[in-house]
Order: sequence, then C-alpha cells, then structure tokens
Amino acid sequence: QRMKYQSYRRQSAPSLVLTKALTRSRTLSRESFQPPVCPESCSLVHSFLAGFDRAFLLHGHVQLRTGMQTQDRHLFLFTDVLVISKAKSANHFKQKAQVRVCQMWTAGYMDEVCEGSMSPERSFVMGWPTCNYVATFRSTEDKEKWLSRLKSRIREEKESEEPKTIPLRVYGKGINTFAVTKTLPVSNWDSTNEVVRLALQQFGIIGNVKDFQLWVISKKDNVPYPLIGHEFPFSIQMSHVIQSLSQRGEGRDAAAPPVHPQLALQMEQLQAYKHCQFILKPRPSEPPPLSSELPQKPLKRRRSFMGWAFWRGSSPHPDHPGLSTSRGCLFGQPLSRVCVEDALPRPVMDMLAFLY
Repeated sequence: QRMKYQSYRRQSAPSLVLTKALTRSRTLSRESFQPPVCPESCSLVHSFLAGFDRAFLLHGHVQLRTGMQTQDRHLFLFTDVLVISKAKSANHFKQKAQVRVCQMWTAGYMDEVCEGSMSPERSFVMGWPTCNYVATFRSTEDKEKWLSRLKSRIREEKESEEPKTIPLRVYGKGINTFAVTKTLPVSNWDSTNEVVRLALQQFGIIGNVKDFQLWVISKKDNVPYPLIGHEFPFSIQMSHVIQSLSQRGEGRDAAAPPVHPQLALQMEQLQAYKHCQFILKPRPSEPPPLSSELPQKPLKRRRSFMGWAFWRGSSPHPDHPGLSTSRGCLFGQPLSRVCVEDALPRPVMDMLAFLY
C-alpha cells in the first residue's frame, strides 16, 4: 500500500489529469451537464429576479468556443440580461458572466472566431463587450430558438436604450492622413463596418471598408482587440461608461438599467475615450503569390505534438501510416477504448491544444 502511494505521488500533474480523463466513465461528462428539471427553481434564477423588474425567459446548454478553447456553459436569458454559468450539479450553477442584452450582438460567420471543425447547422456567433464566441447547441431547433429569441430581445432592448447616439473618438494609425483623431456620431445600431465607413469619410480617405480594421484598447486590459465587423462600438464604449459609474457607486449593478438622463450627462463628464480607445488601421496586406517561374523549395512538414502523442506508441513512421496496421494509442491506452464516438474526451483535447 505504501509503495502504491509513493508511486502515485511521483506522477506529474499533467499525467494525473490524463490518467483521470482516460480512465473515468464515458458517461460522466454527459451526466454532469444534464439540464435541471425546472430552471425557475434554481437559486441563480431567483437571485436575478429578486428586486428587479425583469422576467426569466429561456435556459439552455451550450458550448462556447473561441480560438482553440471550448467551454461547456449554461445560458439563462432574462428580459434584459443574459447570464452565463457553469453547472456544478443538476440544480446548482456558478455564475461566470452576466451581460446586458442591449449590448449583445450575433453573426453567422464563424471561421474568424474559432478554429477546428464546427457544426454550422447548430451554431452561430454571439458576443458582447468585448469578445466573440461560437455558440453550439444540442440541436438545430435549439439553435434557431436561441438565435430568434436573442435577436428579438436585442432589438427590443435597443429600442428603449438611452442615449441612442454618442460621440465616438477614433484614432487613425498608419492611414496616411494629417488628422490624428476624429469624433464620430455613432448610434446604438451602427456596426463596426459602418463605423469604419464613417471614419474613412471623416479622415478623407478613399478606400474599401474591407481594407481597414477597427481595434479597441481597454484601459483595464491595455491589449488591442481587433473587431471583426459585426460588433457594436456603441455598446463597447457604453459598457465602459456603465462599469465606471458602477465602480463609483452611481449604478445599482452591472445588469440594472441606469438612470438615462444621468447616464448621458455622466458620459460627457467621464470622457469615455479615457476608458477605451478605438484605433483605425489598414488591414495587413496578403503576401504576393509565388511566381511559377521561380523554383519553389519544398516545404518540410512540421510534426505536431498531437500527431506525436498518437504515433509514439504504435508506429515508428508517422509520415507513412501504411507501414503499420495498428490503430494507435494515446499514452498507452488504445484509441478504441479512449474515444467516444470517434472523438477524444474534451479534457484530453484541451490539454493537447494547450501544450501544442
């Protein structure tokens, strides 16, 4: 027993995670995210209903993907707020984020948000200041239901939003103009592409909107974030204003509707451009195609970590799979035993993606 304990202690943290992921029951992850029988009975829902003039509308299980990262989440939609949470049990959820519905956006193109294979019939892009996710639902019906309800709620919340137009300061960088900044009147329905078009007019630049990109830098993160084109810069700036008011004790909570006249006045006083900056840049030009007359040097394929993890236990020739009839192993475990429906467990994929 003591030798077994010492052997267990010598294992590294990554090997322990892999061992647990490979040896646990295949149905565990599915059972862990079973939706509650009655979402209205959850304490999380009650906490957002108590003391606020809002109603609970919809609950759903979703996978949120950005880049190479995938997260299992539960969505709780209220009339004015979307709550993103993580399931701890069938009726207990931990809140991860809450978003004002009027500041949300949706889109259909997913390739610019995440990498890897997707299910377009069950997915769409949803986002808020300042992030984009590909949301994948259990079925096409769930996807259509959520997309329709979100669009409807976003439209209704924006109709009652005040103010509806704000001054947005845009900095020009690398666009060959004497003016450094321009202030644009931007409405709550103007997309990023529309703001780029307005900025080009103000800067006196003749060009295609697709050749330029709008970036936003938050004072909190101080990291430039490229906007794709469907986002609402109005919502991004207003989210910083509301957050600043809340931190100063002049707002109820991040999800509560502010006092409209006071918010309009405070926005002028706070000088919102100090909280977030919008920068207009030319999009990087694509490299010219290689001439067919020039001799092209053959490219040596780089061996990926994922490929190495699969072939190291089965075949000595990863570039020539035909030399071995073995199906392969993952750290000593046969793939047929590890995979569920020809797919690796999500913890394993997340770890391999992180290491690679």
